[in-house]
Parts: sequence; structure tokens; C-alpha cells
Amino acid sequence: MLRSFSAKILIVLATVVATASAATYTNPLNQQRGADPCMRYINGRYYLTATQNANITMWSSPTIEGLKAASAATSVFTDSTAGRNFDFWAPEFWYLSGRWYIYYAVAGNRDDNTHRLHVLQGGTDANNPLSAKYTYVNSLIPSNFNAWAVDGSILDLTSSGGGLYFIFSGKTTDAVWTQCTYIAPMSSPTALSGPASQISCPTLSWEKAATPVQEGPEAITVGGVTRIVYSASHCSTDDYALGMLTLTTGANPLLASSWTKAANPVFTKNTANGVYGPGHHFMFQKDSQWMFAYHGKSAPGQGCGDLRTTRVQPFSISGTTPVFPAAARINVALTEP
Repeated sequence: MLRSFSAKILIVLATVVATASAATYTNPLNQQRGADPCMRYINGRYYLTATQNANITMWSSPTIEGLKAASAATSVFTDSTAGRNFDFWAPEFWYLSGRWYIYYAVAGNRDDNTHRLHVLQGGTDANNPLSAKYTYVNSLIPSNFNAWAVDGSILDLTSSGGGLYFIFSGKTTDAVWTQCTYIAPMSSPTALSGPASQISCPTLSWEKAATPVQEGPEAITVGGVTRIVYSASHCSTDDYALGMLTLTTGANPLLASSWTKAANPVFTKNTANGVYGPGHHFMFQKDSQWMFAYHGKSAPGQGCGDLRTTRVQPFSISGTTPVFPAAARINVALTEP
């Protein structure tokens, strides 16, 4: 009898554990202003940023679904300084050399061409990017590229004996709007140590819907192979998509010849599921499961503004290559990893 009772208790406990681990969420994580997300899972909590224009806000919750709550949001930075106080775009938070940093683009007025990249400094607690106030450090303007620049991110090869690099999207002329992918070496998380190099430009038809664009570069290294997954085509189009560059193993990442572009996009719109213009993603891990946050639109023709919302899905790795799923329909329950 005791043995039978114990078995029943174990079954009940197993059921409770299974139920607890099968938490679900639905996309989108916000109803507006969810573009350009950066998302991480740190010490039992999810953290999220997205373009808010007026300031930099971070959401935090132990569950993905919980990020939707107004109480999950914390305004972490705003700025009244002339020249860097208008349209805060694409903030990303990184823990480097024992401290949290936020990289972002901001303009000085409604002239979009004044956007430049900047960095904030936060706290030292690796387990909590909200552990301390963020303060302004400086701009990140390469010596040879004082031009329109957005979507700053990090390529960190230090663990394999390489260096720290700043990657971003930029354009040098107003004649024909073309955004390319650039990289510059860093001497620290807050300083560049050399000029920017152009490593890739939009040359394929799927990178040139409306205007030729590569933006939102995000690096991932798996099994010693480094890739940059980027967004292609103008964000206003339904055909915004993700493309991929692969770094030749052991090659100099500052050289365009070291990178090979995939011929086809790796993540695209899904009209069957009502997802348009998906892109500007961020890849992260929850334990062993790879996830990616991205923005998308729920109807065709919704442009490049506040109607872009944050979505998150798991993706897989085949060998060393990221394999992204079909873009999921919104308002459908998905299982948290």
C-alpha cells in the first residue's frame, strides 16, 4: 500500500513539473513599437529591448508571456543633449569585459541622415542587465565613416583568440539609398581602434525590394564557424527578410573577401500565416535551445513604423548552420523552451 501511494505521489509530482515546464506564450509580445528587438535569457529571466523612439526601455519577466505586462517595462535611458536626442533606434544590450553596455543609434532632429551610433555603460552584475543605471559614454564613429549609421552590434571572437568588432549598417550617399554592412575593430567595448570596412552590400534581387538594404547584422558562432545574419530590403516592404554571411574559418573578418553570402534568404514573409516583412532579429539561447526575436507585421502594406511588433520563436542548428522556421501566426499558443 505504501509503495502504491508513493508511486501515485511521484506521478502527481511529475505531472505538476511537466505542466509547469510547458508554459506557453503567444506572439506578438507587444501591440505596437516592437521593431528591432534584442532579447536574452539571463539567470531565470527574459530581457527585451525594442525601438521606442523617445527613449530606451527594457522589459523583464521570468516568462516570455510576462513581457507583455506594463509592469515589466523599465525606462533605462533618455537624453536631452542636442545632437543625440531624437529617434532612439535598435538598442542592444551586451555584457562585455565585466560590464553591461547598450549600443544604439540616435539622431539630433527629424533629419534621418543625422543618425549615428553611441554606447551606454551599465552595471557589473552579469546576471542582471538592470542592476545599475545606464550612463552615456561616447559615440562610436569610425575615423573614415562619419555618415549615416544604424543597427550597431557586436562580433566577439575573443574566446577563439580573435578580437572584438563593431558591426553596423551604413550608407555613404543620398544619391541612391543603399545600406551596406560594415565592421570596425574595437580596443574596448566603448572604443573603436581602426577604420570601418565594408564587408557586404545588397547585390541580389531579394535584397533590393524598394531600395537596396542590408541592416540589422547579428553575429553567431557555432562549432567554430562564424556567421552574420542580416536583414535585407527596405523595412517598409512586405519582402523584408533575413540573409546570411559566412566567415571563412581563420580569415580576417575586416576583409570583404573573407565573407560568403548565401544565395537565398534564410527567413521570409509567410502569407499563409499572415506574417509580412519579418526581420531585424536577435539570436539568443535559453539553456540549450536557440531562440530568435524579430519584428513582423500582421497585414500587407503596413510600412516601417509603429505597427511592427516583436515575435519570438525557436530555431535549430544543422551542423554549424542556423536553420530558421517558417514565421509563426500570431495569437497561437507556442511552448516556452
